Amino acid sequence: MKYINLIKIWILKNKIFSSIGAIVLVGILYAVIWGFGGSAQETRYVLANVEKGNIISLVSGAGQVSTSNQVDLKTKVSGDLIYLNAKVGQQVSAGAVIGQVSASTAAYDLETAKLSYQELISVDKDELRAATDALEQAQTNLNNYYVDARTTLASASNDMADVMAGLGDLFGGYLSSSGSGISKIGKEYIDRAEQSWYDSEKLLNTFSKEYRDTSNETNNDTIESIISKANQVANAISQTAKYSKDAVIYLRDYQDGNSTTADEAYTTVSGLVTTSNSTVSSTLAVKNNIVEGKRTLRNADIDLQEIKDGPDVLDLRAKELSLKQKEQAYADYFIRAPFTGVIASVSARKMDAVSSGTTIATLITKQKIAEISLNEIDAAKIKVGQKATLTFDAIEGLTITGEVLEIDLIGTVSQGVVSYKVKIGFDTDDDRVKPSMTVNADITTDMREGVMKVPLSAIKTRGEKTYVEIVSPTETSGDRSIGGVLLASSPESVLVTTGLSNDESIEILSGLKEGDQYIARTIVGTTTKSTSTAPGLLGGSASRTSGSRAFVPK
Repeated sequence: MKYINLIKIWILKNKIFSSIGAIVLVGILYAVIWGFGGSAQETRYVLANVEKGNIISLVSGAGQVSTSNQVDLKTKVSGDLIYLNAKVGQQVSAGAVIGQVSASTAAYDLETAKLSYQELISVDKDELRAATDALEQAQTNLNNYYVDARTTLASASNDMADVMAGLGDLFGGYLSSSGSGISKIGKEYIDRAEQSWYDSEKLLNTFSKEYRDTSNETNNDTIESIISKANQVANAISQTAKYSKDAVIYLRDYQDGNSTTADEAYTTVSGLVTTSNSTVSSTLAVKNNIVEGKRTLRNADIDLQEIKDGPDVLDLRAKELSLKQKEQAYADYFIRAPFTGVIASVSARKMDAVSSGTTIATLITKQKIAEISLNEIDAAKIKVGQKATLTFDAIEGLTITGEVLEIDLIGTVSQGVVSYKVKIGFDTDDDRVKPSMTVNADITTDMREGVMKVPLSAIKTRGEKTYVEIVSPTETSGDRSIGGVLLASSPESVLVTTGLSNDESIEILSGLKEGDQYIARTIVGTTTKSTSTAPGLLGGSASRTSGSRAFVPK
């Protein structure tokens, strides 16, 4: 005890020397232990051959089974539910009538709109026949008017010539301005009538020349023009006759008294006035008949064409819009399946009084889908159309293939973690799978077939370099086997280029070829460890074990 206390005192007084001594002591102990036990540890390498195979990259997730679509079938109007065709589990086709609300008023309005529309677009045979007859009659009447015009021109031409000749005789006789005893006023009457006669004579001569050039071949438009000119000339001659009659009356009443000559002149001029007025009337009547006949023919042609062409575009569109509105109003009384599916529930009974928006049944699609949630890293690898394998916790042994149908564009953030919902459609249906069941999905994001591959654990990295370790067997007599694993010397490194990988394997693009041996794992003593140093071409050093190098064929 005395010596121990002395040692403690010495250590406290000589701390630096004590620390150095402790370090030296630990080193000696480590050397002793290494000398006895370290040399007994031997490094062994388990080798494998580079093989060709398939590498499949998967993204896994879990979620629930649901249907691709679900909708509540609701009424759009109020009334009594007079028809209901829905039972739980019943399969219905798209458009099938599930229920109907009483619709007597809407049905009447629709039928009225249909009749009105049909009346507008239909061509009545009697109406068409009447319009055709009216057109033909109008054409016949117009042709007759042209015939009348030719006859009237002939008589009017003669009558106008006769009136002008009779008036000329008066101007050479009773209305001669050179007669004795004619007052100034009487002379003014005679001069006005005589000047009118000269003007009318010029018009008549021009007309007569044009009329003489007509024949049976003259077209109707020319005849119409000539009859119009004949009416103009007739009006001018009628005015001349009236002026002449005024002169005769003045001379008779204020100068000649009741002489026989004055009375004869009055009788003559009155007859000429009557004839000229008749010519005006006849030519005007024929002219108006032609104008009216052409208008009637044009209107009859338009009426017939409208019947043939159908209703006016605006009228038709208005009727069509009204009909569609009535059809939609009537359709609202029927509840139809918007898609092919299965009735999941029924919440109404026949003859129930329902209001607009009342749910009568729930329809779901027969096709089921899996809805899984993936984190943002996995979701970035998913594309629509990728294949998936589905399993179910509730149905042991059931595996169904599927395909990615939809990926959420906007993620959901929960406690700082972003997730995206992915919908996977089933390739086949199984009645055992029910909505809301738990489903597990493995989505194939990529695949390589017939490529060279090694286990992921065989790949080593240093910096940006990727390599695989290999060993060469020795031929010294010192080789020995322990438990089927041969002793070997330090490994060598081979640079490789890698491709697709999954949780187990990785594709080798270059650096190794099929059949090459590589270190699958390293055994030191009884403990397996992964080699972290890269001797050879990567630089650095590696510890070597005593004995010869050997390999273990796979």
